[in-house]
Parts: sequence; C-alpha cells; structure tokens
Amino acid sequence: MKRLNVFITKKELEQLKTEYRSSGMFLSGGMPMGNPEKTVSSLGKKYNMPSDAGIELTNGEFVSP
Repeated sequence: MKRLNVFITKKELEQLKTEYRSSGMFLSGGMPMGNPEKTVSSLGKKYNMPSDAGIELTNGEFVSP
C-alpha cells in the first residue's frame, strides 16, 4: 500500500466513518443507509486521486494499492 500524502478534511472523514459503520443496514422500504465506496470515489475525484485510490479510516489519508 502506497501512501499518497493527501488527506481529506475532518468533517469528510467523520461522514465516511459513519457511512462505513452503517453500510449494510437498510431503511424501511429497502433503501441502503450508507455507501462508503461511492463516497470514496467522489472524494477521490474531488482531490484528483487515481481511480483505484482508497482512504485510510484512521487518519483520512489517500492510499493506493
């Protein structure tokens, strides 16, 4: 795993952690609560990261495989 030395904001990290914890849970009507994969993808585009980049949940740093 290669660290890319680019970090998301604290607010974005908290939102991502919440989505990660609630993924797999469903609201009434069958609607999923959280989609961390979609959020990571949109944050990657916002910060101009490679398409395969992920985010380390402990500190909010982008990483590449």
